[in-house]
Amino acid sequence: MEEFNVQKQSSLKADKWTRRVLSLHPKLGIAAITDRGRPEDRFHECMRVSSMQIWPQYNKKHVKESFSSMEVMLTVRMKGIPAKVGVREKQSATGPVKIYRYTMKGPEAEKHTWMLRFNNYEDFEKAVNLVQSMQTVENNSLVRYGETHRPEEGCEGVADEVEVEEFLPRPVMYGNVEDELAPIRAQWQQARPK
Repeated sequence: MEEFNVQKQSSLKADKWTRRVLSLHPKLGIAAITDRGRPEDRFHECMRVSSMQIWPQYNKKHVKESFSSMEVMLTVRMKGIPAKVGVREKQSATGPVKIYRYTMKGPEAEKHTWMLRFNNYEDFEKAVNLVQSMQTVENNSLVRYGETHRPEEGCEGVADEVEVEEFLPRPVMYGNVEDELAPIRAQWQQARPK
């Protein structure tokens, strides 16, 4: 799973943000976030991502800051069905590999909605591209298994196999992501100290 340091908006106070760690598994379409006081609890709250909006797609009412500010441009609105994630290790010829598993309720379940703010454009863009590569699963209560990458010395990494069935493809993000990112990237480059 890829991890990012983010700030999560309080569900009770729109102007209160707390530091969290966001984990994304694009092959399974899972997002997990830590508890605000316990960064070691990587799967405190998890969801099977069903949609994500980036600036300016989400409504202005979801943020208190100036809608044209850089911090708002680095904010996403993510929705999904609550899920429980489990991890187990499996031995392979090259060493232990983490296998991620999740279960979720049906699509009628109440959805999680997170407002997440990234600390820099590079993490923001990487996370957006990971989420964009996800596909949703509709009308199924499912258990899925996925791969993890193991860094190998002198190599990019080694991947274990994935067991994922019956995806009904539907994009998590709509529109041309590169076009949507262009004004945010330009603003970030302009705002960065030279």
